[in-house]
Amino acid sequence: MKEKFINNGINFISKYQDCNDLKIKKIKYGLEGIYSLVLKLSTVIIIAFLIGIIKETLLFILFFAGLRSFGFGLHAKSNLACWLTTILFYNIIPLLIAHIAIPKYISYIVIAISFIIFSLYAPADTEKRPLIRKNVRIKCKITTLILISIYFLIALFASNSLIINAIVHALIVEDILINPLSYKLTHTQFNNYKYYHKS
Repeated sequence: MKEKFINNGINFISKYQDCNDLKIKKIKYGLEGIYSLVLKLSTVIIIAFLIGIIKETLLFILFFAGLRSFGFGLHAKSNLACWLTTILFYNIIPLLIAHIAIPKYISYIVIAISFIIFSLYAPADTEKRPLIRKNVRIKCKITTLILISIYFLIALFASNSLIINAIVHALIVEDILINPLSYKLTHTQFNNYKYYHKS
């Protein structure tokens, strides 16, 4: 199924563009990413629907996706680990969102701590995708800090506890994923762009 999707995608794009070997490799990489994303997201949504946490799951995805897109952070080192962390993040954490009410003052403290953590460590790159351009790193950092500020405003005025819970849990997860201590515990290199320039 996966190979068929990728091959059909490459054949379709090749009809309209001249593709050398390098471009085909890039297209293949992109299509693999799309396939994996759709498959994992579909699985997460089905599980969420079956156990009755679809609203919590969608809220968590909404708030976490923005942080992850610009804050980056740790990635699983194998496909199995990726599947396990995907289920953990997008199905188990929404269960906590549904059943554990976080007081507003705690949410403000978490947001404040997250702002500091993101100021220090975001964006956190990986060996496979080092953020070698300084202007890109700066833009990503600023974007994440703007997002956290928006999340604070939402938490400040939101009357729905699920929204506040989703924001807090999304921040906590991303705080962990961009923290140098997490990189150290998983034996993963931090600030990979520095080593990219040296090599």
